[in-house]
Amino acid sequence: MSIDPSTIFAVAAGVILIGFVADVFFKRTGVPSVLSLILLGVVIGPILGLISQSLILPALSTIAELTLIMVLFYGGMDIKIKTLLQIGNRIIVQVIIYVFSSTILIAIFANYILGWGWIQSLIFGAILGGELTPAVVVPVSRGLKLPEQTIAFLTLESALTVIFTVILFVTFVGLYQTGALSLLSAASSLISSFSIGIVIGLVLALLWLFTLDYVKKYKYTYVLTVGLVLLTYVITTLAGGSGLLSVLVFGVILGNNSFVGELIKKGINIDWLGTRLADFQDEMSFLLETVFFVFLGLIFSIALNSIVLGILAGGAITLILVSTRTLASRISTFRSTLSKDRKIITLICALGVTPATLAILSLSYGIPHAGSYVQLVTYVIIFTNIVTTLGAYLFARSHGTEISMPKPLAKVRVSKGQ
Repeated sequence: MSIDPSTIFAVAAGVILIGFVADVFFKRTGVPSVLSLILLGVVIGPILGLISQSLILPALSTIAELTLIMVLFYGGMDIKIKTLLQIGNRIIVQVIIYVFSSTILIAIFANYILGWGWIQSLIFGAILGGELTPAVVVPVSRGLKLPEQTIAFLTLESALTVIFTVILFVTFVGLYQTGALSLLSAASSLISSFSIGIVIGLVLALLWLFTLDYVKKYKYTYVLTVGLVLLTYVITTLAGGSGLLSVLVFGVILGNNSFVGELIKKGINIDWLGTRLADFQDEMSFLLETVFFVFLGLIFSIALNSIVLGILAGGAITLILVSTRTLASRISTFRSTLSKDRKIITLICALGVTPATLAILSLSYGIPHAGSYVQLVTYVIIFTNIVTTLGAYLFARSHGTEISMPKPLAKVRVSKGQ
């Protein structure tokens, strides 16, 4: 079956237009655009049947992989080591408690309630376990005019949860692929993969960091940087390492260029590149996430039994996430100035592109129940975004303020030049 090019172009134009309108609506109201994008996908796919699932599934895993590479690279650039050293102890406590407790509880739910095997349940738990989407967390926290320390806390937490989630996912998928017949053998394989990823990412990032001094006068250096990120992923994967981890390391090194310069006693400053990358990131993220969430809606099941299971299981998993987040927030903010914002820290729990991407990747890896992963993850993304939206409005109402979304979104950073 083929689709007329005019239909493809019309759908593409409609998706981009709706994505733009949804983004403007988000910045004006605080209602996440992900909800309208998924709904659009459901309408043009399962309801109207304009695009068949069989046509988009082959491309979806590639888009998912590219999206995840970009998320990890830019997430790495946003992790400022100096800031993390200053306020990082509480953030680390928050992330560890939230990610690990939610991952374990969701895995238990999947095993005992959904009847899945333990390794499949752990993969599912890792996909949903504690991720926060920076695309919602950062602008909403700033729109509520929270204290800078609270904004920094949530921003760094969102960056770290993405990383922890991906590492856990890669770990459990590795165990599944090796058969986990020997725990020692599986652990050795994972350590080797991670080590190769870290070393290659570190070496290539440092080489590029020094090279930038000589090529910064040329145009499109930022595009070349993105190309090298993709090359880093390819080289690491071919070498048997974790390509995703190498991309993360690449981003962390570039994002902390001044700090790296201090360590090696050499003046390095590539803030000019960071500004250009932020602009490029804004456009790239908009396009990738718009297409991705619409595609997620395209493969959504509207069968009655699937809807009932999705609402019940998705609601239960959302409750697990809010409960574990409540526990994590109570412990991490104990006897600190952050404690006064504990409720809103708890309620800002929106999931985004990372769990959706990991669920799609599970399909390409041939993980059992991966189809159910995608359906349930979509429901949890919807529910957690609703919780975040309602929480933000209730917080603003109780404090007698309005949500004033920051513009432009891509320029929001924890700190610069560190």
